[in-house]
Amino acid sequence: MQPRSRHAAIVLATLLAVSGMSATASTQASAAAEKPSAPATGVANKARAQSLLDFWTEERMKAATPEPVPVMDAKQVQEQVENVLPGKASEGSLPTRKLSPPASPKTGLLAGQRAERWGRQYSMPAITIGKIYYTRNNGTGGYCSGSVINASNRSTVWTAGHCIHAGGGGSGNYFSNFIFVPDADNNLEPWGRWTWKYANTTVGWQNSGNLHYDVAAIAFNSQAAHGNLQDWTGSQGYKFNQGQAWTGVNTFGFPQDGYQRTDFSGNDLWYCFGNTSRVGTFDDLIQINCDMHHGASGGPWLQDLQLSRGWGYIIGAYSHRAFANNAPTDIVAKSANHGDGAINVFNDVSVR
Repeated sequence: MQPRSRHAAIVLATLLAVSGMSATASTQASAAAEKPSAPATGVANKARAQSLLDFWTEERMKAATPEPVPVMDAKQVQEQVENVLPGKASEGSLPTRKLSPPASPKTGLLAGQRAERWGRQYSMPAITIGKIYYTRNNGTGGYCSGSVINASNRSTVWTAGHCIHAGGGGSGNYFSNFIFVPDADNNLEPWGRWTWKYANTTVGWQNSGNLHYDVAAIAFNSQAAHGNLQDWTGSQGYKFNQGQAWTGVNTFGFPQDGYQRTDFSGNDLWYCFGNTSRVGTFDDLIQINCDMHHGASGGPWLQDLQLSRGWGYIIGAYSHRAFANNAPTDIVAKSANHGDGAINVFNDVSVR
C-alpha cells in the first residue's frame, strides 16, 4: 500500500470509529432519555392568570369530578427500571408570615386504616394540602389532591401523574387549566387560588401509563399580594429514593368514595395513619392500609409528620388500588415508588 493510500485508510478508519462512537453515544443518550423514570416533555401554560381564574366559576368547580383511578397492568411489573440515583431529601418549611393560632383539632394523629376527618384547618399541614382542578381532554372538569413541596422555585405542588396526564399517548395527553386551592376544606378558599405555569410527569406515565411512574409536579405562578405559594402556605419535605418501608405515615386527601365507606363527599380533608411496605419482591410499589379512593389521588403520604412544626416528609402519593365494578376490593392503597422518577420530575419542575 502506498503512503498516501495508507494515510487515507487510517483517516477513513478513524472517521468510522468516531462515527461509530457518535452513533453509540447518540443511541445511549436516546435510550437514557426514554427511560420510564426520565422526566417527560411537560406542558407549559399559555393562558393568562386572570383568564384561568375567570374560567373556574363556582359552578365549574362544583361540577368537577375526581379523576378515575387507573388500573394496574400486570405486565408493568416487568417494565421497572432499576433506581440508580442517590437519595434526595429536604425538610419542610414554614410560611414566611405569622400564622393565626391553629384551630383545636377534632381528632388526633392516629386515625388508623379507616380515614378520619383531619379537623385542623387554617394551620399546617392542612394549608399545604389542597385540591388541584383541571380540564380533561374531553372538556370535563376534574380534581385531585396535592401538596406544596419544598422547592427552589417556592411554588411547586406534588401529586400523581394521572392528575395531570391521561396516561399513555405521549405529549398530547396533558390536561389543562390547572389551579390549586390550598386548604380547600368544605369548598372554602382561605388561602386563595393559584394558577399554574408548568406541569410534568415521567416518560413511563406519559408514554405508556405505567403506574410505577405515576408521579407528577406542577409549578404555580406567584401572586402580587401573597408572593410565592410556598412562602404563603409553607411546604412539606420529602425523602426520595430511600425505600418503601416507613413507619408513622399519614396519608391525606379529599376522597369522594372509599373502601366500604359512604360518608365521603370530596369536599373535606381526611387522613389515615399507618406503616408502609413494598408490594412485593418484584414490584416496587408502596402500599399502606387506607380506605380513601377517588379524589384522594395525588394526596401526600407524609412520614414523621409532627404537629409542633406542621410538616413531614413526602414518601409517596396516592396512585391506585385494586377495584372491581368501580369499587375498591380491599383496604390496601398504593403509591408509585418515589425513586428515580420522583427525583427526575422534581428536578425538572422545581426550577421552573
